[in-house]
Amino acid sequence: MDKVFKYFNDFFKGLVGLIMGLLALSIVADFLFGPGSIDGINVIENITGVVSGFAGGGVIGLIGLLIVWNLISSK
Repeated sequence: MDKVFKYFNDFFKGLVGLIMGLLALSIVADFLFGPGSIDGINVIENITGVVSGFAGGGVIGLIGLLIVWNLISSK
C-alpha cells in the first residue's frame, strides 16, 4: 500500500512541477510577445484575478492562499 501512495505522490509532484514550468514559460511569453500571445490567454491577468479573489475573501482568503502556497511550494 505504501508503494501505491508513493507512486501517486511522485506522479502529482511531477505533474505540479510540469504545470509550474509551463506557467513560468507562459509568463515569459506574455512579457516578450504581449498579453494574449498564447491562444488569446492573458496569464498575468488571470493570476492577478486569482490573487484578487483570495484578497477579497479577507481572513478566509488569506488562509486559503497560504494553503495553496504550501501545496505548491512543498517538496
